[in-house]
Amino acid sequence: MKTSTYQYLLRDARKALESRQLLLALDSLKGMSGLLKDWRAQDEAEALTAAYQSLLDYFAKGVADPEREKMYRGFVRRAYELSDVLERVGELTDETAYYTICLNTLKNLKGDDCSLTAFLRADASARNLFDAVWLSAAWTVGEENAVADFMMDDAVDPCRKSLMLSAATLGAMRFFDIAKYRLLLDHALSPNVRLRVRALVGLVFVHITHADRIALYPEVEARLQMMADVDGFVHEIELLQMQLFLSLETKRIEKSLQEEIIPRMMKRMKDLRLDRSLGMDELKEKLSEIELNPEWEDDGTASKFTEYMNEFVELQRRGADMYMSSFKMLKGRFPFFNVVANWFWPFTLDHPDVPAAAKDSQLLKILVSNAGLCDSDKYSFCLMAEHLTAQGDAGNPLQQQMLEAMKEMHAGNEETPTAPEDEFKDELRSYVQGFYRFCTLFIHREGFVNPFQRNLFIIDYAPFNHIVTDDGFMLRMANFVFKDKSYALALDLYGRLSADAQTAEVWQRTGFCHEQAGHVEQALACYERANILKPSSAWTLRRLAACHRLQEDYASALRTYDELAEIYPEDVAIALRQAECLIHLSRYDEAFKFLFKADYLSPDSSNAERALAWCSLLTAKYEQAERYYQKILSNKPTSEDYLNAGHAAWLGGNPAEALTRYRKALTEENKEDFFADDKEMLLKAGLTADELAMMTDALQLNK
Repeated sequence: MKTSTYQYLLRDARKALESRQLLLALDSLKGMSGLLKDWRAQDEAEALTAAYQSLLDYFAKGVADPEREKMYRGFVRRAYELSDVLERVGELTDETAYYTICLNTLKNLKGDDCSLTAFLRADASARNLFDAVWLSAAWTVGEENAVADFMMDDAVDPCRKSLMLSAATLGAMRFFDIAKYRLLLDHALSPNVRLRVRALVGLVFVHITHADRIALYPEVEARLQMMADVDGFVHEIELLQMQLFLSLETKRIEKSLQEEIIPRMMKRMKDLRLDRSLGMDELKEKLSEIELNPEWEDDGTASKFTEYMNEFVELQRRGADMYMSSFKMLKGRFPFFNVVANWFWPFTLDHPDVPAAAKDSQLLKILVSNAGLCDSDKYSFCLMAEHLTAQGDAGNPLQQQMLEAMKEMHAGNEETPTAPEDEFKDELRSYVQGFYRFCTLFIHREGFVNPFQRNLFIIDYAPFNHIVTDDGFMLRMANFVFKDKSYALALDLYGRLSADAQTAEVWQRTGFCHEQAGHVEQALACYERANILKPSSAWTLRRLAACHRLQEDYASALRTYDELAEIYPEDVAIALRQAECLIHLSRYDEAFKFLFKADYLSPDSSNAERALAWCSLLTAKYEQAERYYQKILSNKPTSEDYLNAGHAAWLGGNPAEALTRYRKALTEENKEDFFADDKEMLLKAGLTADELAMMTDALQLNK
């Protein structure tokens, strides 16, 4: 039998159930059970068909039955549950499937007694318990009760309870099981922070994976809605939502670290060498030099490097995953991470696979207690322990220096109690990041459901959409993702706010989201609404003007800059923008007034000088343009400066000097068509096409 055959029948059954064609679905399930030779499932499908046909018979005869719709929903639910059973049976027919391999391995280890209750005994290993749970079929009432007793037993190690919740999450996502979902629901209000986090995260992950299925169990949805009345529950849902949104930034953070931050840091710290000749005092001095001497652009603004660093410091403060790229390679290096349970094992030095060297390393203990790492990253450090302690803590001078520095950083932290909310947020951050790593890096990740590939907005799923309904929550979420530059998501969330919540700030941010997406018309409309609600906002006016410029509507842009100038009459940038608009409108005399104003307000501004020089060129004031370009060329000129200065020299009657300047402006990017951008201006100024061609050829000659 080909595996795909049962999958086609499963697809047909599920499709029929979604469209509420129950008889058609039952036919597919009967065919599927026969194909898989699951006679128990076939008997159940036959019995369910007979019961449903009886209900239809009474319905057709017009017999009144107030319970009929309830019975119908029960039949649909049982049909779905039967499809789950058969899906798992079908999976087990594929001997190469990871799920099948794991289950067969577990059976071989345990022998005849491989029931779930057998693994709940104290003598069963934590790893085997974890595997037994995530590989288990839908729980019977007896198994569900046994697990409940296990979780309520104070004598059971909390680590085993944590693993139970994570395993139930994996199992219920892969093959839906309402009993496992109820287990997570039972502990989503646990006083134990670790258990509460794992239950809440698992509850949401299973819910978003099987939202349509859970809707068939109104009793559990009712429990969720009742939990919303418990103090703190909705707030913790909000904290979880923020952490899930942050997980979406992980790839962007990883890419920026690899392509921007680390290369720039390496370039700037190339003289900083961590060797035996460099003492800790010298190290601190060099680091402080780098910190106090940031990179700056030519115009005096902070560099991209500085912007990236500020952004990443803020992201780390908010709980974003900054270490994914650092630990990615280690996850594939150690066999420890080929075991599913180890990705979810709460960090402890008592883990059976933690090397002895790790348990004795002071440096390691400080590292894992200080860094904002998830549990699997802490285990990565432990597995590196033999390398960290190759010469012993006291035998390696550099390591001893690092240890002293870490102790200094750690001083006083142990005495500071953690606030309950901070404890929850730390545990939540660690668990979500660890779950993300498992879904992204585990060698057999294709055998599991990846919730991070689904819609992570919790209130898109019932009954969460009734639990969290206020504009305040939506606005906080929108502002949160806006701050992370997730503009498409922010745009969606701002759009869900009620009319009463559409403040000037909301319209400003909505406009900015549209602008980042290239929707200039929509951005303009939003900024205009913001300007009506909050007139004369400098920020709004700047964005309005920028959008008008993007549309090449320089008259409207000028009016907006004029309004801005009334607020900031001595702002150089505004004066330059006014001049720019006037130049585009060919109102050169007026443009000069604003350029002279900008030059007066900021005599050292190269931007004002460049604009004055260019405007002088456009108005055939070549001697004036030459004076400005001579000044510009004496102060760190760019290739564009040399190009424009060449224009000034040529149009001023000095082609030899123009050629000299053009050669300095020649780059790989512009050598194909050197005069392309300025050709129209040069022709209008009186040069001919032949002259441009000859100057282009002259550029190719040796000096």
